[in-house]
Amino acid sequence: MRYKRVIIAPDKFKGTLSATRAASAMYSGVRSALGDSIQVLKLPLADGGEGSLVALHSLRPKLNLRADILPNASGFNRSICYLVNETDAYFESARLLSLNFRDNRRLPILDRRSSGLGRWVLHMLTQQKRNLFLFLGGTAVCDGGLGILQEFGFQLLDGKGNSVNSLRNLSNVRRLVPPDTFTSIQANIKMFSDVTNPLLGPTGAPKLFGPQKGATPNDVALLEDGLGQLSRLWAEFAKQSDTNWPDGVGAGGGIALPFLGMARKQVTLGSGSHFFLEESRLVDTIRPGDLVLTGEGRTDAGTLAGKLVDAVVHLCRKVGADCLVISGAVADRDRLEAANYPKTIAVSNNGSVPSRKVAADELSRAVTRALAGVK
Repeated sequence: MRYKRVIIAPDKFKGTLSATRAASAMYSGVRSALGDSIQVLKLPLADGGEGSLVALHSLRPKLNLRADILPNASGFNRSICYLVNETDAYFESARLLSLNFRDNRRLPILDRRSSGLGRWVLHMLTQQKRNLFLFLGGTAVCDGGLGILQEFGFQLLDGKGNSVNSLRNLSNVRRLVPPDTFTSIQANIKMFSDVTNPLLGPTGAPKLFGPQKGATPNDVALLEDGLGQLSRLWAEFAKQSDTNWPDGVGAGGGIALPFLGMARKQVTLGSGSHFFLEESRLVDTIRPGDLVLTGEGRTDAGTLAGKLVDAVVHLCRKVGADCLVISGAVADRDRLEAANYPKTIAVSNNGSVPSRKVAADELSRAVTRALAGVK
C-alpha cells in the first residue's frame, strides 16, 4: 500500500534513546525505505514518565527553563530543571526521584522519600503559580507521598500519640494531623500518570512496582499495609466515604495521594499519554491513509496499562490509520495479540533492548526492513 504520509510518534527508548533521538532514527529508516517523495512528520512524545519535560519543551518552546536545588529520593541535593510561564509550572518527578540515579538506588526503598517534590510545589505556591503540572512516573520511591505530607507540615501519630516518620511503621498510624497554619491549596494541581494502576493490590504500587525498585517480599508487605493505612487516613481527611482514588494513583509510588487528600477539588489525575496526544495535536493530525510509527524501549503487557504506545495504537484504530510498533524489545505477545495490536516488531533478536551505542542505528535499520516493499 502506498501511504500518503508517515507520522513518527515514539516514546523514549528507556536507557538508550530519548524520544527525540528515537524519532530521528525512525525518520532515517523511513527515508531509506521510501525515499524523499513521501511526507514524514516527527512528533517525539512522552507518557508522564521519564522524558516528559523534554517532549513538552519541544512542543512548547516558549516555556522558560528554570532550575532549583531539591533533595532527591535519598535526601541528597540535586540541581533540577522545570518549565514555567507567568501562571503555570511543569515538573517531571523522574528528573529528581529516578531509579537511574546512583544515590537513589543505593538507599533501601523503605528509606527513600518524595520530599523534594513537596518542596518544589510549596515553592511554586509561594510564587503564586495558578496551575501546577506534575508528571508522576518513573520514580524510585514507593512512599505514598510520605515525604510530601511531611514537607507540608502534616504529622502522623500512632495510637499512643507518638509521631510516626518511617515507612516501616506506617501501618501503626491512627491519626493524620494537619499543621496549625494549613489552608487549602488555591492553585490547580494537574497530575499526569504513565500508568493506570491503582495504589494497592496485585497491580498496585508496592506489589507490582516495588520489586522493580528493589523491594524485598518483606518490604512489599510493609508497604502494602502502610500505604493502605495512609490511603484511609487521607480519605478521612478529604471527607470521602471510601478510598476510591482515580485510576493511575499507583504511579510514582503513590506520590499523588497527599495532593488528592489535601486539595481534592483543585486536583486532577489523568493520563500522561492523553495529555501528550492532545498537546502535540496528534489527535487532530492523524488521518485515514497515514502510517503511524510508534515504539518504546520494551513493549509488553505493561504497555497496555496506560503507556504512550497503547494510546497511539488506540488513536490510530479510532481514526482508521495504519500503525506499526517498532520497539527495542517485545514480550508478552499473546497479551498484545489478545488486545488486537497491530504489527509489533522488536529491534533486538535476543529479547534485550539494544545498547546505547548501537540503538539508533539498529532502530533505523529495523524501520527500513519493516517498510521494505511498501512503495
